[in-house]
Amino acid sequence: MPDPFRSPTALAAVVGLSLALGGCGLVDGESSGAAGATSGRPIELVAPFGPGGGSDQVARAMAQAMAGPLDADVPVVNVPGATGSTGMTEMLSGRAGETMAVLIQDTLATVSAGGAAFGMDEVQAVCRVQSMPSALLVRKDTFEDWEDLLGEARDAQQPLTVATVGSNSVDDVVLGAVEEVHGAPFRAVPYAEPTERYTALLSGEVDVLYEQLGDVRQYLDSGDFVPVVLLSEEPVEGMEDVPLAADVDLPDEVVLPQFRGLVVSADASDEAVETLAAACEEGVGTDDMASFQEQVYAADDSHLGPEEFQAFLEEQESLISEQLAAYDIGS
Repeated sequence: MPDPFRSPTALAAVVGLSLALGGCGLVDGESSGAAGATSGRPIELVAPFGPGGGSDQVARAMAQAMAGPLDADVPVVNVPGATGSTGMTEMLSGRAGETMAVLIQDTLATVSAGGAAFGMDEVQAVCRVQSMPSALLVRKDTFEDWEDLLGEARDAQQPLTVATVGSNSVDDVVLGAVEEVHGAPFRAVPYAEPTERYTALLSGEVDVLYEQLGDVRQYLDSGDFVPVVLLSEEPVEGMEDVPLAADVDLPDEVVLPQFRGLVVSADASDEAVETLAAACEEGVGTDDMASFQEQVYAADDSHLGPEEFQAFLEEQESLISEQLAAYDIGS
């Protein structure tokens, strides 16, 4: 099935964002990061995971949404590796204020786990774009429901396998909680590329997939992937019969909101951040972006401005650190 978010319209919109965000560059006589979104030079928007995944989708959707408000242009560049850390360092190696990156929860977790190649003091928030539910999913016709999966996991001679985004992630926290609460061990199998994770489940290479619902919308619509438990505090429309984490006795603390937002170097000017944040706020309010958010199950209150998103990141870093320590994950 064609990916609805890889359309010519979305790709063309990236061009619009590039010139716009190019305003975050430098002008003659100004120090790094001082020009903000006013110089007219292009800016790269780094998607720190491969094409086709959620980070790539939201990068291209935001490129389209921000093109009008910024009246400028930005290329989306995929820089996968190390659970997003490689892309973040790519952003930081560029000129401050002339490169943005998509930051997600799993990349933040690598910072908390001590495995990231950057520190959160090196970045500053622009806006949160999405907050969305995750799920443990199985291939159709393999497990009837959550209880069936748990029973198989307890009885299996070898742990059942789960495709995850990377080591020392929130995925690992959830699997640790499942084993502690239910005595059902699972073995995480990290895949750097989103398409590798999806292919692994489709082919039977793994038994389970941990993923954001919106990232696999096409597989949910086709019936190839079936959610057996939602890592969410609220029911998801159309999936009211799928148990929530609390329904299967998983602690509230492990239900951390999966998020995606835009960040820049900490050296970027206040002017750059304010301009980009204003464009982000206007962009997420467009009809096209609202339709995109609905398709990927993003919460209605997903958007946060720079100050709120910065506070959110600091809170999440602390919460993730506590959970990684609780399940003895990371350094």
